[in-house]
Amino acid sequence: MNQNEKIREMVSTVYGKAIGSTSTGCGCTAQKEKCSIANMAGYEKTDMNTLNSGAAANSFGCGNPLAFSGVKEGDTVVDLGSGAGFDLILAAKKVGPGGHVIGVDMTEAMIEKARENIRAEGLANVEVRLGLIEQLPVESASVDWLISNCVINLSPEKTRVFSEIQRVLKPGGQMLVSDIVVKNLPDWLRQNNQLYAACVGGAISEEEYLSGLRQVGLINVEVRNRFVYEASQIKAFFETEEIPGLKEIIDGHPVQSHENLIKQMTMNAVGNVWSAEFYAKKPAKKMKRSSDEIINRMIELAGSKYNCSQIMMMLTLEHEDYENPGLVRAMSGLGDGCGFFNETCGVMTSAASLLAWYGGKGSGNEAESDKLLPMLQDLGEWFKQKTASKFKGTSCKDIVGDLVGTSAGKQICGELIFDTHNKVNEILTSYGFSDF
Repeated sequence: MNQNEKIREMVSTVYGKAIGSTSTGCGCTAQKEKCSIANMAGYEKTDMNTLNSGAAANSFGCGNPLAFSGVKEGDTVVDLGSGAGFDLILAAKKVGPGGHVIGVDMTEAMIEKARENIRAEGLANVEVRLGLIEQLPVESASVDWLISNCVINLSPEKTRVFSEIQRVLKPGGQMLVSDIVVKNLPDWLRQNNQLYAACVGGAISEEEYLSGLRQVGLINVEVRNRFVYEASQIKAFFETEEIPGLKEIIDGHPVQSHENLIKQMTMNAVGNVWSAEFYAKKPAKKMKRSSDEIINRMIELAGSKYNCSQIMMMLTLEHEDYENPGLVRAMSGLGDGCGFFNETCGVMTSAASLLAWYGGKGSGNEAESDKLLPMLQDLGEWFKQKTASKFKGTSCKDIVGDLVGTSAGKQICGELIFDTHNKVNEILTSYGFSDF
């Protein structure tokens, strides 16, 4: 068992025990009057009081990802780490009989409790699936909205989670997740297993979270809401034992030191731990352009000071509603690491990095990695044949020579970009990448 599996097993065990106790997860249960976080997170009392089930009594969350979302009737919604089903039930009522809600959780006790609560509500448009959020049992490009409530911070492989979010969203699909973020935590807190289960030890910063979502190709990434915990609230978490893992930390020390320990941990956490709501959107489908439109776009990008590698990437990555120069720059670095092609021009390097992105190396999608080498081999063979018929070799110097920067040199590069762009699309299609 590797370290990631150990972390998942530990988290699953803690939350499996908590589902049958009075613990309430990373936030606080919505039915406890003494707890104000649930109300401040955006849950309405009517959401809880009208339930026939006990879903609200086992709400393990730090926010309300449905409060400010645009979920509507007929939508398909996926909830990562759906727990006892509170947000599933609320989402099911939003999407109506014509919609579909899918919960994914890795803890069997949670799955059983959620199904029990769903039956009590009499809902037929919601289901719960056993699985990992790093490998969602959900069809690609099938989801209108993805939500999650204080769960992604528990994953030891957040990059894979972000990639899975991008994969399952439809073009134009959206996500809104509530999660715990941290900054400036001392190592002794980060390395504590109980604090990991309490949503603190494994949490990342806002900046890392936003960057991770952007790197997988999501757009309009932003923090829409924040709730920074005050010292009195953090102290109350320890004293009331509301969060799984915290009781074990306190109980592991002599009774006479409990007060000082709680004070020390509170001082370290205040101002450095808060919940945030993250929004992002998957771009609409890539624009379909005629040959003339592609050429005109190449000319426009060249006029904006993009080099040949960046133009190549931009043509393939552009979608109907956005440009993503940040991803282009990131992929330039990926292309530099493609040692499969030696002494080739920038057009070829960027084309290889595009295939690497879709094939798994860049996106973190390991399920597709077996396609990567064959795609690169197809591209390399085509490029060698293409340049062999016209040039001395495949390097930039072989292709353009002394014509670099001249009109004639730009014409040569433009034709090569155009042909390589078409070849990349052809290869991606032939290997089953239809949505790119």
